[in-house]
Amino acid sequence: MTSTILGVINNEIPSYDVVAKKDGYEIRRYNKLYLAQISYEVPLNTGFLSESGSGFFSLYGYISGYNETQTKMSMTAPVIIQETENDCSIKRTMSFIMSPTKFTSLDQIPIPNDKNIRIVEQTNSFDLACITFNMTMTTEKNAAKEKELREAAHRDGIQLSSNKNDILCLGYNR
Repeated sequence: MTSTILGVINNEIPSYDVVAKKDGYEIRRYNKLYLAQISYEVPLNTGFLSESGSGFFSLYGYISGYNETQTKMSMTAPVIIQETENDCSIKRTMSFIMSPTKFTSLDQIPIPNDKNIRIVEQTNSFDLACITFNMTMTTEKNAAKEKELREAAHRDGIQLSSNKNDILCLGYNR
């Protein structure tokens, strides 16, 4: 099971089922999602939100009409960030969820003009262990919340992936 750290909200969000509500966290099941996604490299030890502007603004440009049909799309939540660390850098993948009420098939989604953006179809349902908090996501705060989530899941006998690359940070706006 993938671990998730969550941040707060005001935009359309994808529906999910709460599989289990535990002390301090919950297990959520998400169904099919379409994502606009971009990946970029940052140096090791780069703060969590540092250097995120290029990814965010590329995706924001896409939903603001920089696509083949010049279609403007509403911002959704959450913005998903996943990090994959290697010996010399961190690869960050940022994703915007395409509106679940507007886009029900892949062929409805406008093709990005920016060739670094890819549209990804998440066809299988997936479960996330989620902990929520109200604060700006930083490397340190995310690590503390991840530790809290892992300890709570372990206490409850729930096995989370030990792979750090499986951590998803889902950011919401208030």
